[in-house]
Amino acid sequence: MIAKGAERRIIQDQETMGKKKQEMSQTYNSSNNEFIFGENGGKGKNLTSFLKNFSLSDSSSSSATKSKSNDHIREANSNIYGNLSYGVASPKDEARRSGELGRTPKRVPIQKSYTSPLGASFSHLTNSSQESVGTKSTAGASSSKTSPYYSLAVQGGSSSRGGRRIHSHGRPSYTDLDDDWDADLKEISAPAESKNSGRGEKSSIENTANASSSSLSLQASPVLDSLYPDLTASVMNNPSNSNVANKNESFDYADLQARQEVYKLNQLAMKYNKFSKILTNGGNNVDISELRKLSWNGILPELRAITWQILLGYLPTNKYRQASTLKRKRQEYIEGLEAVSSQVNFADDSPSNNSTSSLRSTNANNNANKDRQLYHQIKIDVKRTNPSVKLYSLPETQQSLKKVLFLWAVRHPASGYVQGINDLCTPFFQIFLANYIWQLQKYVSSGKDLSNSEEKDLFIPGILDDEDEKERQLLEDPELVNYNINNIDMSRISPRVMSIIEADTYWCLSKLLETITENYIHEQPGIIRQVNELRILISKIDIDLLRHLDNEQVEFIQFSFRWMNCLLMRELSLNLIIRMWDTYLSETPLGFSNFHIYTCAAFLIKFSNDLKNMHFQDILLFLQNPPTQQWTEKDIEMMLSEAFIWQSLYKNASAHLR
Repeated sequence: MIAKGAERRIIQDQETMGKKKQEMSQTYNSSNNEFIFGENGGKGKNLTSFLKNFSLSDSSSSSATKSKSNDHIREANSNIYGNLSYGVASPKDEARRSGELGRTPKRVPIQKSYTSPLGASFSHLTNSSQESVGTKSTAGASSSKTSPYYSLAVQGGSSSRGGRRIHSHGRPSYTDLDDDWDADLKEISAPAESKNSGRGEKSSIENTANASSSSLSLQASPVLDSLYPDLTASVMNNPSNSNVANKNESFDYADLQARQEVYKLNQLAMKYNKFSKILTNGGNNVDISELRKLSWNGILPELRAITWQILLGYLPTNKYRQASTLKRKRQEYIEGLEAVSSQVNFADDSPSNNSTSSLRSTNANNNANKDRQLYHQIKIDVKRTNPSVKLYSLPETQQSLKKVLFLWAVRHPASGYVQGINDLCTPFFQIFLANYIWQLQKYVSSGKDLSNSEEKDLFIPGILDDEDEKERQLLEDPELVNYNINNIDMSRISPRVMSIIEADTYWCLSKLLETITENYIHEQPGIIRQVNELRILISKIDIDLLRHLDNEQVEFIQFSFRWMNCLLMRELSLNLIIRMWDTYLSETPLGFSNFHIYTCAAFLIKFSNDLKNMHFQDILLFLQNPPTQQWTEKDIEMMLSEAFIWQSLYKNASAHLR
């Protein structure tokens, strides 16, 4: 009997389910159906029918009254959509929200405070004009929604639809009591109808929206800034709310700046430790391959001099041979200078009235006259070297450059001195002078005792000497810590130190010019080759730019000859050139010949859009004086990265360059 009763009950349930499914199908397939989120904001015609059929339990059959059925409908609906109320709210909801039975609850603006996992509060980003929770509000009280980035208030109350006022009473209301979303659908639908009315009248909700949009304020996330101080988020501040924002600002801007400085110092400290580990490791030899990898992305100013000397091959990687090699090389420079000093007077800085042609016509077969002619040209070019930098306008600096250039020209008669080599000499002289000042400052900061200091291995050997009288005076100077290449008095540097700086400059310049000798011999075939390869490379990268230059009859030799001859030293500041040479010296072979072509291509491509809108004369004037005055090391690093990409694509793909 029990089994038969259970079987009969199952058959009845199946018949009931079939009827309910049929009704639900009719509800869905009705062409006029307006389900929950309908045109008027949640007043679906078949909503009640749907909710009855949706509850597939026996609650409808067991309900004896209509009120119980409505309670079940609300309960089923709340399980899916949250606590909703259609028409009159249930007594339980009213008691929970207002504390009184039978009384319509008053809506209270919701104010939320967002707190990040790290404890950074965003509550200061809310609108200061909002009322706190628990304050009694009138019919026009506003309901707010806040987030870490913006605050937007939507006011309730009455609205107008084409001049006809719509009141909330007498109309089913929709209230979402969940915490995930706070909205009133009647307020959202009203502006759309007002927009379509075409009567030119703005509803109160539209006015509220306009007021809310005007108070919209985007703020950068303080958590993002504190974790990544180098990243900056866009900020939109309303001037009218600037005072309020300043008062409510919980993230201290000064603290942000301090975090950024700490971050940069930590990065520099890490980089310094990496270089120091390579240069002062326990072995006898410096790992040149690791040093090249680390130097490609830039070298610290304190360690640039010793690193350049190692990368150029002037300073041996074997630590036990470094001091003896430098001593021998520096002595060789002094002896070579003494051999040629009888022909010219380096101390004579008076302007010469004799032109190069007059010196040539006096006695063309006289070797001494040739040397004077050579020195005359060098003296002219040295005076024009980096005129905007104070260091190179000092007579001591100019005399040192003249010695280095003249000795190199005499010892390399195949090429001799060529205009432009004077520019290539200046980076070496500058970093070696800066290294000497740094060694003095480190020596004083260590208490004038480097015997137990690990940094003594980072010093270039043979520079400091306790017996040097001028050097002792510098060590006793209380302002030594503030000295740099821009403010030091060159007359206070002893001749011994100047000869060391000159010798190191001479030998490093010689190492560099060995890689680009073809650029300075007769007819300069190396430069002609580089210019042709640059043109072919541009044809593969930006064919439109090449066609425009051809249409304007601009030849690459007209603007890129100086780029190859002076290695872009006339187009970029000296500090940026030094940073670029960090990467050049890290290339294998040195990047002054081949890698420089790709750098010039990246340099030209940067101005492609501007050049395509210019004519012949404007193009040449632009490329002779490109707008690089505001460039920083970041721009140089980006250009070098692009050059590396072009080299990776085309260096070993000769067919691409045909």
